Amino acid sequence: MSSNNLVPQSFTERMEYCKVLAKSNLVPKDFKDKPEDILVAIDFGAMVGLNPMQALTNISVINGRPSIWGDAALALVKASGKMEYIKEYFKDDVTAVCETKRKDEPVAVVREFSLKDAENAGLLGKDTWRKYPKRMLQMRARAWALRDAYPDVLSGIQITEEMQDVEVVEETQKSEIKAETKSLPKKEEPLYKIVGNLLMERCNADKDKMKEFVRETLNLPEEAELKGKYLQNLTEDELRVLQTALQNEELKLQAEKA
Repeated sequence: MSSNNLVPQSFTERMEYCKVLAKSNLVPKDFKDKPEDILVAIDFGAMVGLNPMQALTNISVINGRPSIWGDAALALVKASGKMEYIKEYFKDDVTAVCETKRKDEPVAVVREFSLKDAENAGLLGKDTWRKYPKRMLQMRARAWALRDAYPDVLSGIQITEEMQDVEVVEETQKSEIKAETKSLPKKEEPLYKIVGNLLMERCNADKDKMKEFVRETLNLPEEAELKGKYLQNLTEDELRVLQTALQNEELKLQAEKA
């Protein structure tokens, strides 16, 4: 390792470096005792131009994906030299606006995020949105503008404030889906399917044996056609007879084994 700035020169050195950092009380708690996560965070940081310590303080993992805090993203874009200007302001006190222009583009990118947008996304109930609504609106508008205008600088990394919101929305949607699923009545399986499954098990999926069992149980003539989905063509009474016969055979087998 370099004696001046402790830059690891091999994978082994990098891993040892991450293990040391993971034991430190100075790293963010999300990286405590997680050298593998530290290694990934440092690699993602290097991809956008952050040194190891900058990466640990500015990169977070939301829903298993690395993301970067909005202030760090803005700093990276400014440092890239590709930004001509950025303007952030509010319209009517309820809509955050972020306008930014690249030096190599003729038109500025303008993105907005309003309280109505936050309400539609189900974000206003979150604690940080209740306490700091303007700051959260600003960060969401900034995230959209920076990601759209400078994808080459940010290399596709998401903005932390935006990903935190996505996590809330996804969890809310999952909870709603679970609640709806629980409230839906379970559909009862058709009787012919129940009998078919019992037949398959009893005859080891041998189609000829299955047909033979049906003929014998229902006293059908040998020439009776049992083609295709023949169980669906039987009456409910006939299916009940088959079901009872199959269940009785299963009980006899269990008794013999006992």
